[in-house]
Amino acid sequence: MMSNPLFHLTLFMALLTIANVISNKTKGIVNEGLSLAVVFLIGYLTGIFPTDNLSSTGMPLIIDTFGLLLMVANLGTMIEIKRFVKEWRTVVVCIGAIVVMSALFLTVGQALYGRYYALCAMPPVAGGIVANAMVVAAANEAGKGQYGAFSTMLVVLQSFLAVPVASYMLMRYSTKIKNDGRYLSSIANSGKEWPDFRIIKAWPASLNTDIAMVARLLIATLLGCFITVVTGGKLPTAVVLLVLGIIFTEIGFLERQTLTKSGFYNFLFVALIMNLLNSLSSITMSAFGDMIVPILVFLVLGVIGLSLGGLIMGKILKMDWRLSIAVSLSAMFGYPLTEIISRSVVRSFNLPAEEEEKLLASVLPQMIIAGFTTVSVASIVLAGIVAPIIFK
Repeated sequence: MMSNPLFHLTLFMALLTIANVISNKTKGIVNEGLSLAVVFLIGYLTGIFPTDNLSSTGMPLIIDTFGLLLMVANLGTMIEIKRFVKEWRTVVVCIGAIVVMSALFLTVGQALYGRYYALCAMPPVAGGIVANAMVVAAANEAGKGQYGAFSTMLVVLQSFLAVPVASYMLMRYSTKIKNDGRYLSSIANSGKEWPDFRIIKAWPASLNTDIAMVARLLIATLLGCFITVVTGGKLPTAVVLLVLGIIFTEIGFLERQTLTKSGFYNFLFVALIMNLLNSLSSITMSAFGDMIVPILVFLVLGVIGLSLGGLIMGKILKMDWRLSIAVSLSAMFGYPLTEIISRSVVRSFNLPAEEEEKLLASVLPQMIIAGFTTVSVASIVLAGIVAPIIFK
């Protein structure tokens, strides 16, 4: 019974339920990934969990074969171009910060721990679990699973360093604009309308069922893979899928947040988490000891690189340096912590309800867009470029 795939799936779902409760109680600071990573890492290192407990369920295979491609394309359906255009300074600051962080990894990080560690660290620190899954897949394909485990550990631990710094910077920025009184007039509506690019205004109900929505997303995903093959791999698959997801959503072929609307997202998300945790099964006690220091060093370099990049880009684009650092660090935690931090900071001022909403409207949009820019766009593009060449 203990080796039964159904047993392992049941155990995993029970542990995920507990991890969700912990995440809710700690307002996302101790996220599901961290709780599960600790449990499974201990389980693998002590031999309590068999190394094939997750792979035996078949769920990680779903991600390896098609699930990850589908999730990348789905990220494109979540991106609204009009929001990115409106907050273009935030977008540029975040991209610039990731460039600086990557340069720091490729210089200081590579000099300290070598090419594999430096390249494997870039996508997860620049974003989240999808970018990390691309690194894990590349590591597994190259037979170097320990680097996939290293990447996964970065993802589950990075919020602990980035959140306090981002919160402090956002608090300082909010205090400044509150004292200046600028937030009271900072959300005036420009009145500009965003053009409607939809060629397909609405699908008939019979062609917009849950299955039909996913079928259209699969068509877009298949097209993206075909384009990559035709171009001889010069265009990274992840980048092509992300762009197609955005374009096809804007013209109405795909539904906004397709996987969520169709009810398929949670299933693939569970498979994705299992796939990432499965990467920890390759770690030995000695390998884990060897990677502890590199993990800490790259997390510190990540905070330094993103903060420095945010500071530089903020100065260039005339964005307050405190805000520019806060939005840049969103790469290391993303949504929902971007919203949780913003609301927590604003609530601490104990303002009247109307003023509180105005202050929140002065910081929340930038943080939300920053999270999407880093986690949903920049990190996927970076992973699409870096993952195929890490072990070449």
